[in-house]
Formats: sequence, C-alpha cells, structure tokens
Amino acid sequence: MVSFCQNSTEKTNITSYRSNVNNVLLWINSNSAAGTVSNQTVVRSSNNDDHVYWYYDCRGDVRGTFCQFCLTTAVTDIARRCPNGVSAMIWYDICVVGYSNQTFIGKVILTPSWNLTGSKNVTDSTELGKAVNYMRNLIGKVTTETNQNWAMGAFNLSDTEKRYGWVQCSRDIGKDGCKKCLETMLDKVPQCCGTKVKWAVVCPSCGMEIDDNKFYQLQTGSTSPNRGNINC
Repeated sequence: MVSFCQNSTEKTNITSYRSNVNNVLLWINSNSAAGTVSNQTVVRSSNNDDHVYWYYDCRGDVRGTFCQFCLTTAVTDIARRCPNGVSAMIWYDICVVGYSNQTFIGKVILTPSWNLTGSKNVTDSTELGKAVNYMRNLIGKVTTETNQNWAMGAFNLSDTEKRYGWVQCSRDIGKDGCKKCLETMLDKVPQCCGTKVKWAVVCPSCGMEIDDNKFYQLQTGSTSPNRGNINC
C-alpha cells in the first residue's frame, strides 16, 4: 500500500470543504456496495473553492466483494491517514481511491509516483530487458487493441519460469494519455526496480506490476480474484 496526503491549514479550516470530503468517502462506500467498481465525479458547492473531485477504481480482474472490501478499507485508511487533507490518494494491490480540490478528470497526472519491489533479486541478466519488452506489449494492447483500460498476461522467462504482468490506466485519460502515462512509469523501472523479480510502479493516472507469482485472474466467467488479501 502507498499513500499521498497534501495538507493545507487554510483549506482544512473550511468546514464546507471537509464536509464535502466526508460525503465523498461515504458515497464511495455506497457506490462500491452497489457493485460499481469504478467511478469519478465532482461534489460541487456554491463556492467553487470547495468543490471536491474524486475517483476510485479496482484492478481490472477484481469484482464483487473483493473490490468492495478493498475500497471500504481504502476509504477508512485515507480518512485516518489524511484527516485534514486537501488532496489524498491511496493505492492497494487491487484498488485505488483519491480526491482533490483541483480537477484532474481527463488529465494525465504523473506525480507523485511510487515504486515497490519484492525481496527476490534477479539471477538472469537478461530478465529486466525481457520484462520491459513484455510490458511494452501490454501497453500496446491496452492502448491500441482493446476497449479496456487494463491488460494482463504472462511470458516465458525460460523453459521453467514465467513472469506475470499487469498495466492499467484511469478510465478518463483516453488511449494517448494512457500510453504516455504507462511509458513514463516504465521508464522509471531500470533505475528503481531493475534488480528485482517483483516490482510495481504507480502514479495517480496509471500503474503496472510484474511478478513471478500469478497475482491476477483473467475473466472467464468468474467475478472473484484469485486472492482476497490486500497488501498493506
């Protein structure tokens, strides 16, 4: 789990803005309980300075109670970690929740960004190059070949080993914005994560992950992911 919180003494003293933030978090819980896995909009006030722009999303393979549970957890954590935030964001393995006093809908937001790595080091000097090339294939798939905002798949690292990859973009930024975002995140990998088998790089508008364990479930009629835990 990674999180971001931007505080402002001036803004947090405005009761109407805090009230709107609290309403947003309640609505996210309500919408996710109704089965909505992704949403974004704005809570408007008579004073434009008090508008709250918000969104949430679940990983492409995650539906039903797993998505709802992750979002409920994220709402609780974002309220606890950022009680006076002007803007905040929290990422889990399978969902993301964020809000801001500035509109981000339709914009590619690349900062802040985070990288996470596993403990296992690569033993094959060619692994990074193969992983990056495969992620480029997934980026091409999600930005040119499908109507989805996410793509997942696996490649053979060797005769005995596979690697599993995932990429996903915010639903509002379009194919060009998605490509820009994912390629920017992928460019960070050699410096941040190139010595590790497992890594993930995320920002407000997109994210990607690769692992030697199959962490996702492709949709084949089932609506449940292959694991119910949330890493935090």
